[in-house]
Amino acid sequence: MLLQADRMSGISIFDPSTRSSGRQSRDLPAAGLQLCCRVSRVMTGFHRGTSAQQRSNDVTMALHASPAETAPLLTVRRLSKSFSGQKILDDLSFQVLPGEIHALVGENGCGKSTFIKCLAGFHQPDDGAEIEVMGRVLSLPYSPSDAGSFGFSFIHQNLGLVPTQSVEENLALSRGFRKSFGWRIRWRDERERAHQALAGFGEHIDPDTLVADLPQADRTLVAIARGMQRSEGHPGILVLDEPTAALPADQVQHLFEMLREIAAKGVGIVYVSHRLNEILELCDRVTALRDGRRVATRPVAGLSERELVELIIGRSLDSYYPQVDRVPESERLLEVKGLVGNRVRSVDLAIRRGEIVGIAGLLGSGRSELGRLLFGAQQRRSGTVSLGGEMLALGSPSDGLRSRIGYVPQDRLGQGGVGRMTVAENLLLPDMGSVWNGLGISARKEREIADDVIRRFNIRPPYSDATFSTLSGGNQQKAILARALRLAPKLLILDEPTQGIDIGSKAEIYEIIANATKNGMALLLVDSDFEDLCRLCDRVLVMTEGTIVAELAGATKTANRISEIVYLSKESLQ
Repeated sequence: MLLQADRMSGISIFDPSTRSSGRQSRDLPAAGLQLCCRVSRVMTGFHRGTSAQQRSNDVTMALHASPAETAPLLTVRRLSKSFSGQKILDDLSFQVLPGEIHALVGENGCGKSTFIKCLAGFHQPDDGAEIEVMGRVLSLPYSPSDAGSFGFSFIHQNLGLVPTQSVEENLALSRGFRKSFGWRIRWRDERERAHQALAGFGEHIDPDTLVADLPQADRTLVAIARGMQRSEGHPGILVLDEPTAALPADQVQHLFEMLREIAAKGVGIVYVSHRLNEILELCDRVTALRDGRRVATRPVAGLSERELVELIIGRSLDSYYPQVDRVPESERLLEVKGLVGNRVRSVDLAIRRGEIVGIAGLLGSGRSELGRLLFGAQQRRSGTVSLGGEMLALGSPSDGLRSRIGYVPQDRLGQGGVGRMTVAENLLLPDMGSVWNGLGISARKEREIADDVIRRFNIRPPYSDATFSTLSGGNQQKAILARALRLAPKLLILDEPTQGIDIGSKAEIYEIIANATKNGMALLLVDSDFEDLCRLCDRVLVMTEGTIVAELAGATKTANRISEIVYLSKESLQ
């Protein structure tokens, strides 16, 4: 993007994709830019080395300071959006200050995604909406390329990077390469531009490194740098959608440190996440949406997780961890001895009937592979597995299903469901024989069974003919879980069952899980949320480098203890 000083009007921003046609995008007045830069300097240091309480106090003070010092980067007023006569967003207001990390929360379907798409220029708001950036009211509608020109950067779960290309190549792809003689890329210039784009939060990243070779947290930083380089020096608005969904626990803190560095430069950050503990740790303010309306905006300081949950779901909640009266039986259901896979090394474990056993560990510890080996989705190299006293071969997922083992994978759409198929088809995939009438599939019977499952598991929208990909993440997960439970498994294996879903669906899934074990089903739960593991599970097994290094139960079963173990070497534990 080119920034050119206009002596009469200040600064004009041109979109490179339309430069040849001579179309000029909107002007940002120099006064607004200078004011935001001044506020940026005032607020620098809000996040570096400060506690969440202090950062939130700083923002609260800024809210009550003089207008010249607190001009917001983004102000949204009266924003509504309707589809086919149905109002998805209703009179929404929202504001982000320079240097602020502002969380946006709500259940799936509350309007978060639609709101972000309106900011990004993908959706046109209904008449009457007003979006103001750095003191200037924008003309609506605007295009996605205009949104980038205004200083918006959007980072989604799918980062949109090319893994087989270097960091500097990925950064250049979004802004164009500098060339000599019209065709020769000036790589020295590109490397320098990459260093400039990463300055302040990603200096440790080598621009020559392939994206595929970077840790996931650093890939996220590259995506952030790629988006922010379009702002060309003025404070921008960074929108992050579930940025930690694919991050192992040890990389989350690294990302948080970098986000604080970015905010300290005056950038306003909109942080969309279902992980409430992250919001309470990282963010300054939080805005909750419900049914398309803003129900509250609160400082994070002094806000408890319980209060935040109640803001989101709109009702009192003693705890979203279910209180189910169940006692695991003494009889062992699953016995595993000497199990070896690619990462898993000589694992022994046993699970009793009705017991919930958690598996904790960092990415690469072998925790997910263990679940695949026990289901038959991955071939084991050696070891034995018995269920109810019967030795199992488990050479394929079909073997697992025949042995009455259920499995819900981490990747909902990639491995769990088929997005282009209907909800009914997905629910009956492993059991099509139940709707076969000798001549073909009975559509009537398929619909009857699917409608019953949809009703019992509260899947929304309640339409068996809906395309699976149109369901929210939480409802997709409930459907996949319902499909597994419908076959009455003796053992159910869940890999990250609540990753990236809203708090309401999370509570429902927890209740489904707990109730399923009352009839003697055993459950193996792989989860990155150590707090969830401690509250839901009877025992937690901690994996490191493919082996189980600790078993926690009773008073020793705490999130802090799990964290201590996963970050220690095996030698330190001996």
